Amino acid sequence: MRSSRIAALLLGVWLSGSLFMAFVATQNFRTVDRVLAAPPDSASLMIQTLGHDQARQLLRYLAGEENRLFFGDWELLELALSVVLIAVLFAGVRSPLLAGLAAVLLLVTGFEHFMLTQQMLTIGRSIDFVNPAAQSTERTEFYRLHALYGGIEVAKLALVLVLTGIVLLRRDQQRFDSKIAVEPDYARTELR
Repeated sequence: MRSSRIAALLLGVWLSGSLFMAFVATQNFRTVDRVLAAPPDSASLMIQTLGHDQARQLLRYLAGEENRLFFGDWELLELALSVVLIAVLFAGVRSPLLAGLAAVLLLVTGFEHFMLTQQMLTIGRSIDFVNPAAQSTERTEFYRLHALYGGIEVAKLALVLVLTGIVLLRRDQQRFDSKIAVEPDYARTELR
């Protein structure tokens, strides 16, 4: 029972972290436009000196670098979570099926971190200062990879939700089964 709680906690951390990362990624880029729309007085002169478009490009580069750092670190944490989750589900919960599903999370996250993210980092940095209106095969490739990344994230999130549901249902079923096993002894005691 304790292993099920640990697994549920790990899955809860994964879900919370994934939702937080989605929020952070979008807010970093929206903050650029918020700052440019109403810059503080001290930044206003700098923005005027650079020019609005140049300042926007520089601030979007900064937001992109933050996202690259955050996602890289989050993927490493997901890898660690999946390894611990596999161990808990296999050894503690004693479910090779659930441990196998967690292993799928490990493999997908490993592919994402070591293959997909690395390509996105390289291409992303190469297009950070290219005029957004200019046609670029690198930008097209980046958006293709970004869409693939988003699809993988949705699939991982769905798998984490499925695992969470199964772990919670199994835990409730075990609790229910243990109550049923105790009740007949209690009922016999009452009849005597």
